[in-house]
Amino acid sequence: MTFVAHLEEHLNRTQVALALPPLAGWVLQALVRIDVDAAAAEQVRQADVHQRAGVLSWQALVDLALNEGAGVDDLEQAVNALAGWELLQVVGRLTSDPVVPGASALRLTHHGRVCLGLAPAPRDPPPGGLAGPTPWLVLHGTSREALVIEAQEWVGEVAFEGLPAPAHAAEVEHTCGRLAEILCTRWGAVLDGYWIRDNPAAESLVREIMRRTRTAASPRVLLVRDPAAFRDVMLGVGADTRWVEPQIHTRRGENVLDERISARLEEVPDRSPADICGVPDSEIADPKRVHTTMDDLLLPEEVRTQLGQALLHARFRLHEASHAHHVPGSGKGYRLLLSGLPGTGKSLTAEALATTLERPLIKLDLSSVLSKWLGETEKLLAQVFDVAEVADAVLVLDEAEALFRQRDGGQGGTGALATGVAYLLTRLDRFQGVLVATTNRSRDMDEAFFRRFDDFIILPIPDVDTRRSLWTRMLPLNGEQDDVDLTFLAKKFPISGGLIRGASIRAAAWADGLGRPLTTPIVLASLSRELGKSDRSTAEVMVEPYRDEVKALLGKDGTRADG
Repeated sequence: MTFVAHLEEHLNRTQVALALPPLAGWVLQALVRIDVDAAAAEQVRQADVHQRAGVLSWQALVDLALNEGAGVDDLEQAVNALAGWELLQVVGRLTSDPVVPGASALRLTHHGRVCLGLAPAPRDPPPGGLAGPTPWLVLHGTSREALVIEAQEWVGEVAFEGLPAPAHAAEVEHTCGRLAEILCTRWGAVLDGYWIRDNPAAESLVREIMRRTRTAASPRVLLVRDPAAFRDVMLGVGADTRWVEPQIHTRRGENVLDERISARLEEVPDRSPADICGVPDSEIADPKRVHTTMDDLLLPEEVRTQLGQALLHARFRLHEASHAHHVPGSGKGYRLLLSGLPGTGKSLTAEALATTLERPLIKLDLSSVLSKWLGETEKLLAQVFDVAEVADAVLVLDEAEALFRQRDGGQGGTGALATGVAYLLTRLDRFQGVLVATTNRSRDMDEAFFRRFDDFIILPIPDVDTRRSLWTRMLPLNGEQDDVDLTFLAKKFPISGGLIRGASIRAAAWADGLGRPLTTPIVLASLSRELGKSDRSTAEVMVEPYRDEVKALLGKDGTRADG
């Protein structure tokens, strides 16, 4: 292909892609002739009263048009259209232009040269050819990522290039020229105004660009968070508008990260959500790996079965998109409520779930997020949830009843606590990770909160066999020296694993300090201290045949709480 044929092809494409008036192509031909034909350029310069090189005066252009039988009104329309797209410069229109005498001087801009093939540029032919005049499309929504995905469907993923909205008036011409370049050399153009917010000056610049580029045969897409500031220009230029609903993966402050982009990024092996989303720096949410396993839990078979079913439920919800049994509206997060008396293993169970799901653990400390300042509690809660989502962590909310019973008007549900509860209820609905809440007073919990859990499991006081196993596992027994009646302890004291663990550690410490082997009286005396901490009667341990030894270990009356 000769260079002349090359120019002809791109001239025709520019005419069609930008839906230019008929005379615009004729004006471009005249200006191209000056650029590529030295003799023609010299002839034009000689004809100019002021001998200006490289430009075509408005006077000369009018004379040529009249000789061709064209009207001046049509010529003005063509020149203004080309200037609107910044394909040609009418010298003197901008305050930065030099002051020149005589009729206005016209010349091609760099953008015009790119469109016409006089400058190199990446060129991707449009799929299926160009259509007729296409209006602006305004895409708006809360997630920029969702808007980008929608825009890619209009302009093509490969050709996608989001031009930033201008921040200063001087950038308007450049932006219009770049839009023209993209439309003429590639396919569709995207103007990214998502970050414009409550900025009337920047909004005015975008409206000016839309007016100057109102007609074209290629798609032009504007991305904005809120279309309210652009409704007038949408009406004036006949723009289409569409709200784009995000498919939320997680939130990072004002940013809503779309799960479709996350899914593409996760296609690379061994990438985690934290790898593709980042983990916000937080002093109140610290993801930690735990190593508690299901084998570490001594639970009744019925409860172990329920936990196994809960894990199946959690895995299904977390990876629902890959399953054929999709239930509309069921969401992707999983929420489990564990109920039981203190020491029954609720926290250990949460850790075992995190280990089994191969996720780190985050514990929400209520005292670290409650604030007297308006809005601060919600901000801190959001931070914890955001970290948990992007770190792919199991979020543990201990003693949930302390927070969620406060919604009763008579329980002090005011101020930061009440607003925090209201926010937490809504945040639970869109939480995309795993949340485990623990409580020992499930009846006191707000019904609205209770209904948001996908599973509810009660951890009971261990039965006799389980208690014996717990005593065996937790007491550091030496078979040759120690003398502890494990069966007696298991049958006599229906207590939680937490009490057994505390009594076992103290008993081992006392035996080691006294230089004595572990015995049943030492364990009973240690258990007395644990019962006292739980506001239970220490008289329970005063049983025969160990009463006298236990009294001696505890003190004269057997109830003193020293040691």
